[in-house]
Amino acid sequence: MADDSPMFTMVKSQEIADVPDELSEKSRGLMSTLSMLCSFHSSEDLASFLHSEMFSDLTRQGDVWIGFEIGLYVDHTKTFDVFPSKDEIVFADNSATGAFTENLYRCTGEEDTAEKLERWFSLVYSSNSRFE
Repeated sequence: MADDSPMFTMVKSQEIADVPDELSEKSRGLMSTLSMLCSFHSSEDLASFLHSEMFSDLTRQGDVWIGFEIGLYVDHTKTFDVFPSKDEIVFADNSATGAFTENLYRCTGEEDTAEKLERWFSLVYSSNSRFE
């Protein structure tokens, strides 16, 4: 990307189960923030956030209870789903872009996550496609 625009957006897309009772006020505040479209300037920034203690405190309360959507900042029609649980973060690519084997990816660490985000971005980003 030529300008200094963010690369990615992220927003809470669904609650799969009830909000855990033990969620702290700080985590509830983060959940409220993530209910609005948030942006990230690089795959490293987003990966760092997904593996942060703050995000883990919110999302990793046992089984999957909340889902998020990650998308391109410049084209909000290009997205994939994120489902964090106690043990992992799963990327689910419903558009079948080919970025993840069998359209699913289980994140193992921050660096690995950044690489997969970068791969997805490189496959779906096209500066011309949003003007066609």
